[in-house]
Amino acid sequence: MRVKSDRPTRNGGWLHQVTDAPPRPAPREYVPRPPRRPSPDWPALLRRFKRDTRTAEVMRLAASLGVSPGSLSRLGVVWAAPHRAWAFPMCDALRKTTGIRLRAANGRKWAVSGSRNGLFWPADLAGAGPLLFCEGPTDTGALLDLGYDAIGRPSCTGAVDLVIEVVRGLRVRDVVVVADADEQGIDGADRLARALTEEGHRPKVIQPQRAKDARAWVAAGATRAVVDSAIQDGLYWRP
Repeated sequence: MRVKSDRPTRNGGWLHQVTDAPPRPAPREYVPRPPRRPSPDWPALLRRFKRDTRTAEVMRLAASLGVSPGSLSRLGVVWAAPHRAWAFPMCDALRKTTGIRLRAANGRKWAVSGSRNGLFWPADLAGAGPLLFCEGPTDTGALLDLGYDAIGRPSCTGAVDLVIEVVRGLRVRDVVVVADADEQGIDGADRLARALTEEGHRPKVIQPQRAKDARAWVAAGATRAVVDSAIQDGLYWRP
């Protein structure tokens, strides 16, 4: 640094190249990023969708899904006329809306632009008994119909951090992960159970019997007693 060269530094010394490495390319011109779009006003958007929602249409949706209209209403379902699809709000661990999941009549699923994945968190949970986590709003509705406190995840691997926040806030409570009965569903449930265990909780993982998911399980005749038995017989998760 004290030997003079053609590369002076700001602090009064000099730089010397001591390897045969090629010189670094000139830095690219800085181009500022465009400003981030503000998140939509989710409550206002849901209120607007609700004005287009008809009770008779909700009842028809419930019949097609095999879920009660009451459970769908608890999940906040509304008709999103601009998208020609049913809309389910997604929430963070404090129940603040972070996005809207859309479901078309043919079962196709997507989200309103600007949405962040969250939980399908129904109104009026009892706060007693086990807390069940499953995948998607319709599986959640089927478990609500059986009288459980249930919260839906956006996918089989999504919202792990949010689930941990929710369970941490509830302190001492039994947690059950209801896995879809396929490889991805079982793997996602296993990952969630591992994360909960690492946080000091003791979750159980159960699978629908002779059905692909919780909604199909209930549609095939599973009662509260059947699911209670599966939970009781289930083992606490271990690695």
